Amino acid sequence: MKNIAIVLFSALIGLASCNAPEDKEVTAIKQLIETSYLEGTQNIGDMDKIDAGFHPDFRMQVLEKDGTLNNVGREGWKQMAQDNIDNGVLPRAADKQVSVNYLDIQVEKYAATLKMEYILEGKPVYIDFMQLYKFPDGWKIVNKIYYTVGD
Repeated sequence: MKNIAIVLFSALIGLASCNAPEDKEVTAIKQLIETSYLEGTQNIGDMDKIDAGFHPDFRMQVLEKDGTLNNVGREGWKQMAQDNIDNGVLPRAADKQVSVNYLDIQVEKYAATLKMEYILEGKPVYIDFMQLYKFPDGWKIVNKIYYTVGD
């Protein structure tokens, strides 16, 4: 009887660890962040990767010191990456690569929120909050806000 209980318990654990649909979606979102955000905007400056992962109506809202919001669209986002290429910041050297630490990812059907640390040279610089929608061609980043660590 004890052996049967162990086998059943092991089977239940195995079933619980199988990838649920949410797990596949979280994996897809992380892959999007790795390619479109990290490679596209932060480490390489690949405009095609930005276009692939950021919705055309993407907005980053920046809270200015005076309390106003500055909205940056996808084209402005791409321009910031291009400026970093032109100024020699991108592509980043291997020891200067930006990485992220995923703090929370919530997925509900075709909508998701993401909270992550933006890490540069081993130190968290920003906490990013992103919102994504799933479109027929996959997940797209539609909104971003952030705060600077230490503010």
